[in-house]
Amino acid sequence: MKSDGSKCNLCGNKEFMLNEAEYVAENMQVRTAGSVAEADAAEHFAGQLKSFGADVRTEEFDVAPAAAFGWIGVTAVCVLLAYVAYFFVSLVSVALIVVALIPMIVQGVLMSRAFDGAYVKRTSRNVTAVLPCTGEVRHRVFFTAHLDSAHIFRPVGDRRMKWVLSVVVLALVGTVYLFAADIARWAWLSSIGTGLAADEWLIVGLVGIVFAPFWAAALFLIDGKKASVGAGDDLSGCVVAEAVIKALGEEGMCPEHTEVGVILTGSEECGLRGSKAWCDAHAAEYRDGKTFFVTLDTLRDAARLTVQRRDLNGLVALDGDTAALVEKAAAEEGVACAKAGVSLGATDAASFAAAGLKAVSVTAFDPMDETYHTEKDVADTLDGDLLEKCACVAVRIVKTLDGEGR
Repeated sequence: MKSDGSKCNLCGNKEFMLNEAEYVAENMQVRTAGSVAEADAAEHFAGQLKSFGADVRTEEFDVAPAAAFGWIGVTAVCVLLAYVAYFFVSLVSVALIVVALIPMIVQGVLMSRAFDGAYVKRTSRNVTAVLPCTGEVRHRVFFTAHLDSAHIFRPVGDRRMKWVLSVVVLALVGTVYLFAADIARWAWLSSIGTGLAADEWLIVGLVGIVFAPFWAAALFLIDGKKASVGAGDDLSGCVVAEAVIKALGEEGMCPEHTEVGVILTGSEECGLRGSKAWCDAHAAEYRDGKTFFVTLDTLRDAARLTVQRRDLNGLVALDGDTAALVEKAAAEEGVACAKAGVSLGATDAASFAAAGLKAVSVTAFDPMDETYHTEKDVADTLDGDLLEKCACVAVRIVKTLDGEGR
């Protein structure tokens, strides 16, 4: 498979990708972690990838869907109780704030599985497909995306994401205010800070009541029953990865020295559980320095197409070599692609990187957009031209690696 410098032409695959996204979105709508629809989507994509010539395996793993956001209720209730405790015993109020922050950090920020045993388990699935090369394997590249969709944010209406951001920021600001007030009052009272708040300390406490509505609102930010269709997040990534295998397999473009794989993970939206399960099972096989993982997540807005350099709320560094590979391929295809610094949230690339694998994440979305984790993330809002460009960049990556393998 020679890289001759000419731009990629995936004739007909734009329509294929849009049709695939529409089919799955319409027939497997509520693809939450461990759901029947998620399993059906895994089966559908596995069948398609196999028909394009890939070796496919589907692997099950246990998942606790509520673990991803179950901490919100614990954190919000503990902070509300801490506010009440401020007026009586500062030590108790501080202790409740600490209890509130532990699950927020462990489950929300770090997306750890430490508390998963406290939640009900379901079965989720990962799909791995590999298109063999025709000669000796000298490089591998996996294009990864996730099958599941997210529960929607509340409230339903315009400017929803701005409201969500406001609640989160003000709830955090209020928690810092309450903690500072507790420490100050504790120092003034000495001992364990026992004593009914009065005078200026009563005023300080009453000022904090302005944050109580935001602590309470945090309890209702995520709808536990309704889920997004997830066309952009992340059927867009799934169909691009699928189209790459289709193009290489059907058109006789199989690389000579580069294995091309697809990993479609389940349960990404509940704390990257699918990619973590995949790494538990397979990471040791691919820490060879010649395997690259490119995560494709929420490919919706061409103006925001970005190669992420850090992941997991900025805590995990992604691989510079893989990022450079993607950026070079994008430049050769004439596709504008920005470099990102620290961003909030996480993609499956964080799991791969944390497992010692060479991984990077490609995203193209605005988190403040009305489609993000809402019921408006439907198939007819996808940008077919963007999907085609992303598929061409992926094929260019394969060509580049195969050229280096000669």
